[in-house]
Amino acid sequence: MSYGVHGDKLIEVKNLKKFFPLSGGVFRKVLGYVRAVDDISFDIFKGETLGLVGESGCGKTTAGRTILRLIPATAGEILFEGEDIVKMKRGDLKDLRRNMSIVFQDPMASLDPRLTIKNAVGEPLLVNGIARGHRLRNMVLELLEKVGLNEDHLNRFPHEFSGGQRQRICIARALALRPKFIVMDEPTSSTDVSVQAQTLNLMKDLQKEFDLTYLFISHNLSVVKHMSDRVAVMYLGKIVEMTPKDIFKQAMHPYSAALVSAVPVPDPSLRGRAEVLAGEVPSPINPPSGCRFHPRCRFATERCSEEIPELRDMGDGHLVACHYAGELDLGHIEELIPESGTTVQV
Repeated sequence: MSYGVHGDKLIEVKNLKKFFPLSGGVFRKVLGYVRAVDDISFDIFKGETLGLVGESGCGKTTAGRTILRLIPATAGEILFEGEDIVKMKRGDLKDLRRNMSIVFQDPMASLDPRLTIKNAVGEPLLVNGIARGHRLRNMVLELLEKVGLNEDHLNRFPHEFSGGQRQRICIARALALRPKFIVMDEPTSSTDVSVQAQTLNLMKDLQKEFDLTYLFISHNLSVVKHMSDRVAVMYLGKIVEMTPKDIFKQAMHPYSAALVSAVPVPDPSLRGRAEVLAGEVPSPINPPSGCRFHPRCRFATERCSEEIPELRDMGDGHLVACHYAGELDLGHIEELIPESGTTVQV
């Protein structure tokens, strides 16, 4: 299952599920489950960036945190270099965690306001017994310089920095143990547009320098286009499309096409009107039967409400979970989404 990509697999996700129980009553009886991630499978190859996109609440962040085992999986397998981390005991995870890291969406919430930047970035090195004292300070300074900060920033606190600088600090902390795999959870959503491009270019430069593999989570398709080698589209806990091609030009799932059509472009007159999806996103507590997108899909038939579509390979590793993939007229999707940050040098 190489999806048209050549190279060694670093991460293999197989039938991953993450359900959150809902309880109530005097005895806190389980009344149902939030199906945040519901049976998804994909691979991430060494050195690549896999973009994971979708609306807020579709399960992107939950998927990323479950892959790192920050939260336990309900079912499925997560193989890191062939080892299933779902079955690993807590004590065995320490060595594994040195190879996996995360940059959270909100840098202010992920930095301890009581710690100086030197202590925040140096904490992974200290906890793992890699460095302390003067050597720790030098290693932290080296990390800060990698992300464009300097010695003057070592003894400052998080509130003394801008949003963009705080995110760079979080990136430096994620790099501290020289991991192989980093989950980037909407790393530019809390920064100004003027500095987003610089942050993105920095992440691409660091990826080349440290031979990193990224799972890049975002709802900003312009950012995903700039960063990703492949793109997976998620809707209500399911992956509906995945492609190593340019999904922005060749989307084959109605939901993916609607997302692309809604992206702001410099001159909207150059393309047709954005497709407005009918209704609201259904509840993950009680998702629709069959295809989860069928209540909002203008192409839906009775089959869509009864039968769950499987991810089918439409050629060259372009996977689509739609009964009528390749048969629908989704309109002509021009390649108009701007390349975020392509002209900005860091």
